[in-house]
Amino acid sequence: MDYHDPVVRRFKSESGLDLDATDYRIIALLRKDGRMPYRALAKDIGVTETTVRARVRRLEDTDSMRVVAVTDYEAVGYSMMLAVGIRVEGRPADEVAEDLATYREVFSVCQVVGSLDIEILAVAQDQDALNKLLTERLANVPGVKSILPAMAVNVLKNQPNWVPFRDSLGRDSGGEAMVVRNDTRQAVSKRQLDELDRSIIVWLSQDARTSNRKIASELGVTEGTVRARIKRMEDDGQIRITAINNISRLASPTLAYIWIEVEKSSYIGSVAEALSCSVDIGFVGVMLGRSDLLAITMVQDNAQLAAFLHSVISGIDGVRRTECSLGVSFIKHDYRMSRIVG
Repeated sequence: MDYHDPVVRRFKSESGLDLDATDYRIIALLRKDGRMPYRALAKDIGVTETTVRARVRRLEDTDSMRVVAVTDYEAVGYSMMLAVGIRVEGRPADEVAEDLATYREVFSVCQVVGSLDIEILAVAQDQDALNKLLTERLANVPGVKSILPAMAVNVLKNQPNWVPFRDSLGRDSGGEAMVVRNDTRQAVSKRQLDELDRSIIVWLSQDARTSNRKIASELGVTEGTVRARIKRMEDDGQIRITAINNISRLASPTLAYIWIEVEKSSYIGSVAEALSCSVDIGFVGVMLGRSDLLAITMVQDNAQLAAFLHSVISGIDGVRRTECSLGVSFIKHDYRMSRIVG
């Protein structure tokens, strides 16, 4: 099995990452199945189990990789995901970004350059909560001049492979995922998680390779119960156990938010599918507001972004125009919150 992470291919020569082909193959396998046994990893790669254990331990100890549970936002009580652009006035943008990061519903905050100053990703429980988040909470943060929201009506691709480990659990933390209690809101389409599910996720979101036996002992249930709960949550698309890598280990990583307008609405589906097929793009969403589609990728600078737009985006039939924001500083990214697709 080859390791085909375009971000690694793009940055590894300058990043200082002391990883070799075996490390990359371990990461690739753990992205597909974060709890793949050491013996199975060793057999697939063609090395000893001792070697695999040592490699995984080194990747974790150097904070280059974590194996975690990513939770689908619907499963914890949120029905909406949105991207919000922020224009700042009268206050440093980094200070405004820090304040925005304190909100539990805001799971990603990035200071950007372009027509906007900050891009955030957030979730909301329902229409009322969405309205309050936008008009009463975010809009009243000192320094926020204006907000440009767009709601994701369909997420076709979301691969949280590379995230900042610094403060990645968010300001609300203590380890607990951003959970809406079941008795406070109407149920959304996915089965809601109960207290035991959430307790298991707390453990898995910190180290998903923690044994079922240890989790069961800590929670006072049987090992079989933990195993069955994890399997059910995975089968239902509520969690994904995967390897993530530390974006700070890359040289000059820049997150690019690419807003795409199509020639006519009938092209939205085909353009979105084409974007999803690009290995360089980590997120693709059909959006309501701001533009028709949002794609998120990693680049090193404006020149590489321009080349990417020309070689990938402009070659897709139906794309009319694009507008981009380039991230210059990650403030927050809670890797536990995502939209699980595929």
